[in-house]
Amino acid sequence: MNSRVGHIWFMVVASTFFWGSNFNCAQILANSVGPLTAAGERFFVAVVLFWVMRYSVGNAESTLSRKDFWRLVPLGLLGVFGFNYAFFTALHTTTALNASLVMSLSPLLSTIFSVLLLGSPILMRQYWGMLIAFAGVCLVITGGNFGLVHVAVGDLYMLFACGVWSLYTVGAKRFSPNIPPLQFARWTVTVGGIALILAALVLERPLSDISHLSIKTHSILIYMGICGSLLAYIFWLKGVHFLGPAKSAIAFNLVPIFTLIVNLALGILPNYAQIIGMLMALVGVLISIGWRPAFMAARGI
Repeated sequence: MNSRVGHIWFMVVASTFFWGSNFNCAQILANSVGPLTAAGERFFVAVVLFWVMRYSVGNAESTLSRKDFWRLVPLGLLGVFGFNYAFFTALHTTTALNASLVMSLSPLLSTIFSVLLLGSPILMRQYWGMLIAFAGVCLVITGGNFGLVHVAVGDLYMLFACGVWSLYTVGAKRFSPNIPPLQFARWTVTVGGIALILAALVLERPLSDISHLSIKTHSILIYMGICGSLLAYIFWLKGVHFLGPAKSAIAFNLVPIFTLIVNLALGILPNYAQIIGMLMALVGVLISIGWRPAFMAARGI
């Protein structure tokens, strides 16, 4: 793995860390702020920073045609507005770990959409990697007790979020491959962020609610805006651009692993099943991107 590819994978993994910690953050915020208000403040921060970055460097990365712009609008509504409304709503009625388990279906859905929309080939090691990683994720979330997984309203919202995110990921490669990742992220986050703010103004009371939020709540939303939106979207779309959606999507199996790690930082210790599951998920991701254990390499597997 050369240094450039390694750098791209580092950014992809960093984006999954930011998103994994977002589940913990959204869980903390669930009882103090409405989903649209939370998403609106988060993306207000992200949109402002995106455009500060844009004007600090001078010229745009490329000149968008009218056709390109009208492709970015539905992608922004899908991957930013649709995903984040469902995401924040889900965390009102399900746990952070349960939601991250549902989200780990993204590699499977992205692979299916890649085959349908891009005609992408699927390698046998990717099948094995996804299978091992997903089995590990299931262990991490359930602690080996699969009876803990139940279909709640929040799980259904996360299933919807997972679907629209997978479409957004594949759509970025299918419909806008000529747009630089940073420019793509800036415009889709702007479109989705404006939609979230407008929806909050119509359906909730963001102006009055935000004024009563604690400094802790604002700090969490600012973190989600900078790391979970600005940096995560830039890093993720660079990965999709250079690696392709099917390959980069496998890293989504790390999202619940990072959610678990944040829980550890909060003093919640894992059991043996969660430790085994975490290792399985990591091995699955490594196998999917080309790493093979010594016994597999020796047998030509």
